[in-house]
Amino acid sequence: MLQIIMKKQLSVLVLAALAIALSALAPQASAHERDTFKIGDKYYVFTVGSLNEPFVVDNQSGVDFRVSLVSGPGSAKGTPVTGLDRTLKVELIAGNKTETLSFDPSDEAPGSYTANFIPTVQTTYSYRIFGTLSGIPIDLTFACVPGEVSETAEDNSQVKVSGVVTRLNKIGAFSCPAAREALGFPEPALSSYELDQNTKNLAAAAQMAGKQATTAQTLSIIALIIGLSGLAVAGIAWKRK
Repeated sequence: MLQIIMKKQLSVLVLAALAIALSALAPQASAHERDTFKIGDKYYVFTVGSLNEPFVVDNQSGVDFRVSLVSGPGSAKGTPVTGLDRTLKVELIAGNKTETLSFDPSDEAPGSYTANFIPTVQTTYSYRIFGTLSGIPIDLTFACVPGEVSETAEDNSQVKVSGVVTRLNKIGAFSCPAAREALGFPEPALSSYELDQNTKNLAAAAQMAGKQATTAQTLSIIALIIGLSGLAVAGIAWKRK
């Protein structure tokens, strides 16, 4: 009887360990934007988001881009589109700063592409994807959304991007980077940009203090010279009496 109970307990432990292992191997849920486009006479679903979520300042991240060819609007399944790393690039946009990157195709997931970068400032990032798809020019920009995002929010308004490119619908969104200090423990973790700004502020303050000290020293020397001159004049006047 004891052996049967022990076997049951062992089975429960094995199943629990297996469940934990499977959950660790399962891909983590991430916020992405899924847009359906009509490009030429074909329909495509673009999935756009950021790598390594949560998207945090100073953490390794990048553009996560996936493309599939579907039979029509609302199609759940599609065929991955490969080879786009040779015809498309992505321009990162943050404020007035831009940088163009090439896409790296995934070896394990056809139709998936990445462009790695490290966000250094908490701001709104846009990913401008441009080039050609099946010989047709495309120029599409996807922007992150500050704060919490909804992966189910849907926009079915059609947007004419160009003469041959139309966005038919949009589902979900992807978030902007969170502040690094918000995740710091036990003390807030300042970002590299904040540390650089603090260093510059300290250097400027030290320079100003040095200038003020130099000015004060100069004024002291002038006052000392004036004082000594006064004493010399007084001494000469005293001798003449």
